[in-house]
Amino acid sequence: MAERRFPRPDGDFSAYMNHYYEAVEKFYSVQGLDPNDLTDLKKALDLWNANYPAHVAAQQRAEAARQNKDAARRELEAQARPITNFIQGFPKTTDADRATIGITVRDRDGTPVTTPTTRPQAVVQAGQRLTHTLRLTDESTPTRRARPRGVLGA
Repeated sequence: MAERRFPRPDGDFSAYMNHYYEAVEKFYSVQGLDPNDLTDLKKALDLWNANYPAHVAAQQRAEAARQNKDAARRELEAQARPITNFIQGFPKTTDADRATIGITVRDRDGTPVTTPTTRPQAVVQAGQRLTHTLRLTDESTPTRRARPRGVLGA
């Protein structure tokens, strides 16, 4: 297995590389090696040290913006739901009005769903200690989890 020299998480990588550069610089000094050989390494480290904090700050701003967006969406939905309910129940609302607004056009056909010809089956699976999982299937397709058409549950 290949040796992993550098940590993968950016925070760990940043700390490691800053320590690495200081240790290498000290090693070169103690060994009497030319410190100019580290110029490219120092430039790359400086570039990283400038860009990494900017990236972290941008991520934090993006997360804050996402949270603000999600809160605004929740508020907008909360304001729209009662109005939608009012429009749905208003006697003069037509299906064309509902379609234009973009809300649910209720099925006025009233055709009942046919009675299923098969029964649900229940299988009790004992997974962990004191825990049982109840699995419901259709008797005609016991290996599938799909319910028969028109069935909400059992």
